[in-house]
Amino acid sequence: MLSTVDDLKPVAFRLFSDQRGVLVPIELPQSIPFKVMRFFWVFDVPVGGARGSHGHKACQQYMICAAGSVRVEAYDGHAERSIVLTAGQALHVPPALFTTERYDMPGSVLMVFCDRLYELDDYLNDRDALVAYRQKVSMSAGLPSSSE
Repeated sequence: MLSTVDDLKPVAFRLFSDQRGVLVPIELPQSIPFKVMRFFWVFDVPVGGARGSHGHKACQQYMICAAGSVRVEAYDGHAERSIVLTAGQALHVPPALFTTERYDMPGSVLMVFCDRLYELDDYLNDRDALVAYRQKVSMSAGLPSSSE
């Protein structure tokens, strides 16, 4: 079954703060619900600027706001949802959801952990492609498999 925007649940990491600053520990096996194969981060995006604007057929992503504020706008082919992540918050984004990340503050940093290496063919580059892919997957899930 494909995930929907209602399945998105922001997570707040424990922050350790004192006069020296803030420490946010993340233990990958306990925090991220998949084996990490790729990691990237996005920064220096102008306030109000957007990145992403695509979905993935198979790749899962775990987005962590490391600094500032990032608004994740998600679309599942039917419904939309906007989730604001501030420093120390994360969001697991399963496959077949279309997301755009908007940078709401100067100095915002988004770290993204993925369960797959970069694969150009995995990208759904617009909403129409996402809807078509979700329809194809839903239709094929309703058919008996060739092994039956």
